Amino acid sequence: MTLAQRIKMIRKQFGLSQTDFAEKIDITQTSLSQIEGEKNGISYDVFKGIIEKFEIDPTWLMDGTGSMIRTESSKKKTGAIPLVVQVNKSDEEENIVVVDRKAAAGYLQGQEDPDYISKLPSFRLPGFHGKTFRAFEITGDSMTPGIKPKDLIVGAYVDSLHEVKKGEVYISVLHDGSIVAKRIIPIGGDKYEFRSDNSTYEPYYVNAEEIAQLWKAEARITKELEKPKEHDKFSEIEQRLMQLEKKMK
Repeated sequence: MTLAQRIKMIRKQFGLSQTDFAEKIDITQTSLSQIEGEKNGISYDVFKGIIEKFEIDPTWLMDGTGSMIRTESSKKKTGAIPLVVQVNKSDEEENIVVVDRKAAAGYLQGQEDPDYISKLPSFRLPGFHGKTFRAFEITGDSMTPGIKPKDLIVGAYVDSLHEVKKGEVYISVLHDGSIVAKRIIPIGGDKYEFRSDNSTYEPYYVNAEEIAQLWKAEARITKELEKPKEHDKFSEIEQRLMQLEKKMK
């Protein structure tokens, strides 16, 4: 069950329409509809509003663990913190937040803070909606030749490690503060192989509990355009010679 489905379950549990539920957590019915339809992520204010207004266990809301309604013991816990997003006020759609090289150093500590996220640069891409996306600047050459240093990789948020597809590229935010782009291969026992495309780098293994966030690579934005290969240059010369030959006839 997804986060959006759990929010809808809460609303149904209390017998509220989208309009009434949205009013209680201080958002519009349109915003709630987009959240329940998994078109937008959930902001910190919405997360906090649901917990406080309906006495919902924050751990259950984030990952479905435990009971929906908060018990006395769960009220003593700090609870889970949601994925904080940037929402454009004009159309209530999510922006793609950019985590560049400078921001990466403090990202793990700051990503739970709405004020921190709101100050990061952001943009939109046509066709990138319905999920929460984030763009990470790549450092190092471990994923060359396909991904180069200073490229931006646009990643879609992965809600569960069970969704990892073997051999696909993911941006992993680890609990030690590092952010890495690797091909991930589940090997069982909550352990994952992290593999580089650059063969000079050896693969290594990461346990599930070491991973704080995971983003599946969906697009690459680069400033480094490929130079034409030698045979392409010769082909271009041949075409020019043929054109000159036609003009001379």
